[in-house]
Formats: sequence, structure tokens, C-alpha cells
Amino acid sequence: MTRVFDTLPVHGGRLSDVSRRYGIERGDWLDLSTGINPWPYPITPIDARACQALPDHDLALLETSSRYYLGSSLQVDGDDRDALTLFNIPGSQWAIEQLPHCVESGIVALPNIGYREHEWRWQQAGHQIRRYDADHPESVMDLPGSDHLRAMVVINPNNPGGQHIAPCDLRALAASLQQKGTVMVVDEAFVDATPEQSLLPNIADNVIILRSLGKFFGLAGLRLGAVIGKTSLTAIHQLSALQGPWRITSPSQKAGAEALEDHFWQRAMRATLKRASHQQGAWLEARLNAHGDIERWRQSALFNGFDMEFDRARRWHEALLSQGVLTRLWEVSEQRAILRFGLHDESPRAIQHLEQAMSKANKATGRPS
Repeated sequence: MTRVFDTLPVHGGRLSDVSRRYGIERGDWLDLSTGINPWPYPITPIDARACQALPDHDLALLETSSRYYLGSSLQVDGDDRDALTLFNIPGSQWAIEQLPHCVESGIVALPNIGYREHEWRWQQAGHQIRRYDADHPESVMDLPGSDHLRAMVVINPNNPGGQHIAPCDLRALAASLQQKGTVMVVDEAFVDATPEQSLLPNIADNVIILRSLGKFFGLAGLRLGAVIGKTSLTAIHQLSALQGPWRITSPSQKAGAEALEDHFWQRAMRATLKRASHQQGAWLEARLNAHGDIERWRQSALFNGFDMEFDRARRWHEALLSQGVLTRLWEVSEQRAILRFGLHDESPRAIQHLEQAMSKANKATGRPS
């Protein structure tokens, strides 16, 4: 299926919209439509004084980010073209919107399954889109026009596909693309739960890394992320030049530095997410597959996705909506879809809500005998 967007992509959340549509109060929903950690980092409460003055340049946050992402303080040397540039941004979404304008117009490769904002933004900036198999990013080399690729976008781990591409494979691919003059943009918004899969800190000259505090840290509302790339890369220079003053709010700077410095919380949360994702995924798989619906179970630390026939996935999605449970329905093609469930917080209320909703949805979606 050739997919051309003529409207903005639809995302998870949207509780206000679905609340009005289904007549269920916002507070009565169980929102499993995002991949945001249901146990957010417990930031120190922020008072009004922290918001009173315009934010200073975020040097403290920059230093903390450098230690977290690179393992050391950032060395600033204008003559070192092999040095890395790191700058904090108001959410990785900002970079997704701006990067297509920092690369010369041409052919861009994107995964056939992946966060749709990438494709939308490159398309709107006038680039030609080529799609590669998200399970096999090396297939990009066989695409029509691959010798003239301006950029390739990789989402690792993939959202909503859950694919995890080994860093060694991505480094080999980046080296091949560098020979063609192609920039590789790697969206690592979900990698904090499995940091061993990050390309950082040793990245090639043609690689740009996007990071976010929204998913693993559960702080999506802070709108805080980071961009990392080699100082010599033209796209990095152009992206950095697009930053305005006061780009990161004072509360976001303070909370972000606090979360990035808390290694004890990070280690404990990675273990919690690994356990919770597997347990919730196995529980869902047993119930969704009662009618033989599941073709593939896609597990990730922050969500579980299930490949189904499109009609079956839609029936489950709508049946759960009627019970106040919001999931994410991701259309792969006219025949297939991914039904994705984010994690809940394991509270008695959430567990009971999901159990009752799944039971009623199972009856509503049962195949005729």
C-alpha cells in the first residue's frame, strides 16, 4: 500500500476527544494508547518561583546530559571536527519537525512500520519517500534510488513495531551509507530502557541521534530531549542554528537534570519495566488469542503490540473503547494492523478495569461458530 499523508498523523492519548465521543468521563478511562512509563520519575515539586524568571542557558542540564548520554563531560573544542555536539531540545518531536529542513531535498528512506511523524515531516518538507522493511534495515541498500539517498531514518527500538536492531548492524549500515553521503537519523526515544542498544557514545560522522525523556522517564509533559551528532556534520550545524532563546523551560531543566542523575532509580526502573511488560504482554496474548487472532507478538519494555488481520484488530480496539480502555490501532496495510497496549501502573483499579474490559470485549469480538 502506498501511503501518502494529507492530514496530520493521529497519535495516542486524545482522551478529551474519545471521552466526548463515548460519553465516558476522562477520569474513568484506562489509557494504554501511549508508550509512556506509567511510573514516572518522582521529580522534586516545582513552585512558582522556578517559573518566574526567563530560563538561563542550560549549562547544568548540558553537563548532566553529557554524562548520561556520553559517559563523560562534553569537550568543547571548535577545532576538533571529530568531537560530538550535544544540545538539549524541547522534546525529540522538535528535532523530528526541523531536521527535514536541514537536509538537501531528495530521497529519504523510512521504515515501513514506525512513528508516523517522521514520514509526515520529511514528506511535508518536499522529500521523496522510500520505505524499507523495518525488520531488515539493510534492505535500504536495495531500494530504487538508494545511491542517491539524502537521509535514512531508523527507529530503534521501533515504535510501534518493537524491533530491536543490534548496534553492530547499524554501525555497519551507517558506514555503507556514509560512502554515499547519506545521513542516518536514529530515533532512540525508547532506548533508555535498554541502553545497551544505543549507538552512543561511538557514532559515525554521518549519524544523528535523537533522545527523549518522555518515554522511559515518564516525563512526556516536560518536552525535553537531546540531539547528538558530530560537530563536522552540516545538518547538526543547521539544526542547532534553528534553536531560539529560552528553548528549555526552567522547570524542565531542573527536573531533567534530576532524572538523568538518578542512576539508582534508572537501574530499578529498567528491571520493573522488563518484568511488567512481559507479564502484561503474556496476559494479553492469552486473551487476544482466544479466537486465534494473533499473527505476531511484538514485545518492548514499554508496550506490547499484536499483529492481526486489520478487521480483527479494529474490532478489538473498538470493543475496548466502549469499555473505557484506549489502545493504539496502527494500520500496517489494508489487510494487517498492530494493536498496541502501553503498560498500566498495576494498581488494583487498573487491573480490575482491564480484566473486566477484556472479558466483555472477548464476548463482543468472538468469531461466529
